[in-house]
Amino acid sequence: MRKRIICVVVALLAGAGVVTPSRATDATLSYVPGEMMSADECGRCHRDIHRYWKASVHATSADNWRFQDAFQRARDERGGGVDATCLPCHAPAAVYMRDVEWKKKASWEGVTCDFCHSVRSVRTDPERPFVLEPGLVKTGPLKDAQPMGHDARFSPVHTSADICAPCHQFVNKHRFTVLSTHSEWKASDYARRNVTCQSCHMRATTGDVVDPKLARVPHSTVNLHEMPGGHSIVELNRALHALLSLARRGDEVDVTVQVVNRGAGHHVPTGSPLRRIEMLVEVDGGIGRRLTANRTYERAVVDESGRELVDEAAVWLDGARVARDNRLVPQEPRVERFSFKMPRQTPVRAVAKFFYRYAGEPVTRTGPLPFLSVNAWLDAEPR
Repeated sequence: MRKRIICVVVALLAGAGVVTPSRATDATLSYVPGEMMSADECGRCHRDIHRYWKASVHATSADNWRFQDAFQRARDERGGGVDATCLPCHAPAAVYMRDVEWKKKASWEGVTCDFCHSVRSVRTDPERPFVLEPGLVKTGPLKDAQPMGHDARFSPVHTSADICAPCHQFVNKHRFTVLSTHSEWKASDYARRNVTCQSCHMRATTGDVVDPKLARVPHSTVNLHEMPGGHSIVELNRALHALLSLARRGDEVDVTVQVVNRGAGHHVPTGSPLRRIEMLVEVDGGIGRRLTANRTYERAVVDESGRELVDEAAVWLDGARVARDNRLVPQEPRVERFSFKMPRQTPVRAVAKFFYRYAGEPVTRTGPLPFLSVNAWLDAEPR
């Protein structure tokens, strides 16, 4: 009985691509033609990478509530035709496997491992931008990879921003560019210096390419598969820098906030037009003397009739033109000025707080995400 159990375990590990001591050179992944493997299969060997990916927005692109709410509402109102717009990027494995009822595990895994690492090239065809070859040859950015459970091939597109473009640049049926992140990057100095999307969103971090219990490999770092973006406080603080200063003018206090997008290779905010950066300025002169003002950085989209769109599905399907856009361009300094009535004998504390928010998002779901905060003080003038 004991011998039988050991044999079964070894067989399962070999089938999952885990290297066994006795037959390390024969360990391979199993592959079913026409299907994509679940990320959990990849995670059996690539545990650190899988752990980072599980914490990513890519991993939840198919089943997160924001997408599911918008997708189901659009389907109810407009029929199944919206599938071709939404699913190639939010559930690409389901599209590739023609899993229309989402019965397979990989279909629910969003932008899953086997999708990205089956990409051979990217083309300009908006209907089929990715050239995919799922199988036992996985593509990636490493030239010296020698995996034991499958074959690997270096892929230039994995080192280029082009692999991000098909899902981070979108033009709808009205020929309106709803999603412009890739073109924003191409117009920036980042593109001219070849600072790609991966340079910021997949930078090197601590981790093992392969679980050390299975094999020792020379790489002591991995690319950050968490791919943090606008939902990340760290990335938001990396992107924006602010400086606040105060000056008296009689019984008025002038507040100046200098804001610059110094760390993002695209506009801030980018992505869905419903994303906003809100700046709240508070001036406090003591009890009962708190005054506020605000500024919002956003791109507002309207339909063909000129109605501003605040619903996610409507923005993507019905957006026709930009009504206003004051977002922060890469390296652009912005100076915001405010004046507040405040007696000169009053000490003043001012603070500028920054929040990331989805417009129209129900308060019961999640509030704005606070990140950056800057302060300044003024002493009271002598009587």
